Amino acid sequence: MVELCKDALNALRRSEPLIRGKIEDKVYNPIKWSYDVLPDERIKSCFLFFCLFPEDFQIDVEGLVRYWFAEGLLEGHRDIEEMMDRGMTIVETLTEYSLLEHYAWSSVKIHDVIRDVSVWISSSLEKECRSLVRSGIGLHKIREGELSAKPYKRVSFMDNQIKELPNEVRECPTVSTLLLQWNEELEEIPGRFLAAFMSLKILDLSGCSLIKSLPPCFDQLVELQALVLISCENLETLPPVGGLAKLQVFVCSNTHIATLPQGMEKLTSLRLLDLSYNYHLTAIPVGLMSSLSNLEYLDMRSNEQLMFVGEKGEVSTIFKEILSLDRLIALFTRLGSSACTLEITNSLLNKMMKFKKFQLSIGPRGYQTLTVTKNSRRTVILIDIHLWGERVEWLFANTTSIHFKGCEGLDIMFEKLVANNDEVGCFDTVKFLEITKSSGRFGVGRNAKCDMLPNLDYINLDDLTNLSCVSALAMQLGMKFSKLRFMWIAECPQLKYLISLGTTILTLEKLETIGVHSCEQVEQLFKFDQNSGLDSVLFPNLKRIVLGDCPKLRSLSDQNIACPRLEEVDVSGCPLLHRLPFTDQSFGSIKRIIGAQEWWDQLEWDSANINNTLQPLFTPIYTAK
Repeated sequence: MVELCKDALNALRRSEPLIRGKIEDKVYNPIKWSYDVLPDERIKSCFLFFCLFPEDFQIDVEGLVRYWFAEGLLEGHRDIEEMMDRGMTIVETLTEYSLLEHYAWSSVKIHDVIRDVSVWISSSLEKECRSLVRSGIGLHKIREGELSAKPYKRVSFMDNQIKELPNEVRECPTVSTLLLQWNEELEEIPGRFLAAFMSLKILDLSGCSLIKSLPPCFDQLVELQALVLISCENLETLPPVGGLAKLQVFVCSNTHIATLPQGMEKLTSLRLLDLSYNYHLTAIPVGLMSSLSNLEYLDMRSNEQLMFVGEKGEVSTIFKEILSLDRLIALFTRLGSSACTLEITNSLLNKMMKFKKFQLSIGPRGYQTLTVTKNSRRTVILIDIHLWGERVEWLFANTTSIHFKGCEGLDIMFEKLVANNDEVGCFDTVKFLEITKSSGRFGVGRNAKCDMLPNLDYINLDDLTNLSCVSALAMQLGMKFSKLRFMWIAECPQLKYLISLGTTILTLEKLETIGVHSCEQVEQLFKFDQNSGLDSVLFPNLKRIVLGDCPKLRSLSDQNIACPRLEEVDVSGCPLLHRLPFTDQSFGSIKRIIGAQEWWDQLEWDSANINNTLQPLFTPIYTAK
């Protein structure tokens, strides 16, 4: 079968018009059938976008959905958030039809064979989606006449080593999508080159880090709907954009620009604006934001020179303009320094409850805000805020994701939160909790009477210097972790174990991933309460275990644990860990074990059968990809 797939790949890459015999029956036909039975033509067109990416490429779903939106494949929805939800549904549909596979939090991959079938379809069969795909093949230049050889709709030269573009290109009136991102040696975009693409709707130049400017004729691309400039790190100036009247998506993130381009106030069709991580951007003209009357999504995270709340708590005119935008439903920004008090934050938060999604970061300059996760609809990040005496019920009640970073008095704040448990009840909207850099002593004082975070999905604890076990924090807040899927613990020097099982927490039924790193005192992950009567526990959904630099870790548990769906174990720097949670009945789902060769050689097994079966699945750490 391996040889058959290789033969199929070679045939497909030659774009052979007919594929006969075994290849057709066993490889091409099943994939083509999955494509043919997709529910409608729009979903088929969405699927053919995947062939524009290189082999084995991690494809960001949100960026992909923006392409679909700009090409008009997601029409009929009220706002960008609904379109994004529709896009996610399409991705799930393609996954169910075995045409895609999930990769990470918000990314997908397409199998090489499926990708090549989609290339074959888009280049040979579909006139409406005919594509020129030259991505990720090490090109240094674009051949003369290649772009105009056929009436292409989509063109991809992404992820190559192209140093210069043709100065003159025959007109390409049918091309609506041009992907040139991640050509890191490309220094210039010639005006004559762009002039050949007057029907362009989507242009992506992300990762072309040597480009310093764009040609003056840029605003003649009057059909442009989406312009994406991510990590063009040397891009200093942008040409006037007033002619881009149809532009709906403008992403200009992590560049060197200090000012916004002329004519931005004329972009009245703009619905999504991403200006995040532009550390040199010093000002936004008064009146600009209020002129963008159709704006729905605004991302201004980590723009270090912009201050929306002053040292005395005054809210800037620009931020008032932003809050007054009638159609705005998503806002991501840093408000100001730690002088922006919780009282001010609470006041602004009340005004922002009309948004479907927001992320507010409050703290000193130089802090990199995180990427919003799937569950983080409403996020507040507090950095170096003094929480002594503060009541923060409103914070837990109005957010889905809370991040405390370097906040003093966090343990006292939790004590007061628990003391008011009868009054405030539980906070069922919170799904993500992160605590970083705290010396608080958690678990002191009374415990909550109910689970205060009953729907917690993700917990991340990093650099908690006095945390002895996660159970201490869990018991204080009454947390049973009944919905918890992800747990990450790092840099907790006093940590002895994670969770005590058998009393408050009987099992972690939903847990999918657990990671523990750089906890020098931890000896085991799970400890059984001696009075519980349990001698084993089931983790029915645990798929991934990541353990690193825990020199005293000896076992995952002092009793038997069963992980029937475990797929990956990644271990490094844990020399005393001699056993893994495998039995003759529970290792069938494992796909990969990563670790040092010497660690693997000293593992102890219940039977030689387990060792022999798992040996081919072991990847020495120095070759892991």
